[in-house]
Amino acid sequence: MSDAQTQKTRKHSLSDVFRALGRPKVAVMLGLGFSSGLPFLLTGNTLGYWLREEGTSLKAIGFLSWVGLAYSLKYLWAPLMDRLDAPLLGRGLGRRRGWIALAQILVGAGLIGMAMVGTHAGLTQIGIFAVMIAFASATQDIAVDAWRIEVAEDGEGLGLLSSAYQLGYRGALLVTDALILALAARVGWANSYLAAGMVMALGVAATLYAMEPTQADQVMKAKAPLWTPKGFSDAVIGPFIDFFATHKELGVLMLVAVALYRIPDFLMGPMANPYYHDLGITKDTVAAVRGTVGLAAALAGIAAGGFSAVRLGFFRP
Repeated sequence: MSDAQTQKTRKHSLSDVFRALGRPKVAVMLGLGFSSGLPFLLTGNTLGYWLREEGTSLKAIGFLSWVGLAYSLKYLWAPLMDRLDAPLLGRGLGRRRGWIALAQILVGAGLIGMAMVGTHAGLTQIGIFAVMIAFASATQDIAVDAWRIEVAEDGEGLGLLSSAYQLGYRGALLVTDALILALAARVGWANSYLAAGMVMALGVAATLYAMEPTQADQVMKAKAPLWTPKGFSDAVIGPFIDFFATHKELGVLMLVAVALYRIPDFLMGPMANPYYHDLGITKDTVAAVRGTVGLAAALAGIAAGGFSAVRLGFFRP
């Protein structure tokens, strides 16, 4: 099929796009995206605001921000999640949903733990909970990404699900980057984190409602065990071989882009909120700016990206 024919088959009317948004899988994807985005800032930027208000030094805040490395290192345990069921929950929910639910429960428990110990007990205890949340959150991201890929019928469906994921994720960032500041100004940081931990129940509900991609699950269970030479090669080495066989030189550029595009966030993020605090800017002011201009820009970009993927495919946009 020619490129022109391919693009023609990918085009849909605006009504088709909005009709696709009503699919149950898309609603589930919104919930999973929200639960994936909720813990990200609560162990980084927003936590820095809380710590700075309690008099924590910038050096200590910067040191605690290293918990974000969990998101960069998640490729290390992703092969295990492909081949092993989640403890306790995997048998009943399936491999993908089992890992997602377990991670969500750990994130919620960690946030509630942070709220209970607070900063008065010292940074060690709250730091332990932050590390737990970061690793559980990174694990959730791995499983949600796998679920999204495996339940998509085709490239168009994957584009729609990816857009729904980003919409839910950005919604969670709005809650944890803006709304939680306004809430903390009124009920305190501990109660705000307690509320965030309880909100993770929405993600668990989305996981329970989701369908398990059984066909992909059967394929993974049919493969050799991870601890055998063949299983290790298939799980760890094989994906890199397939990736570079498909994308060739472009694959190097793709990996570099994936590795580097978030560096500004990781460098600037942990110190932005302490900087605003030291300038004397109120939490309500920061929340108002992020909830207006920042929100409009984020939603416009997500909507444009998702609509373009459904209408035009991936490469042209």
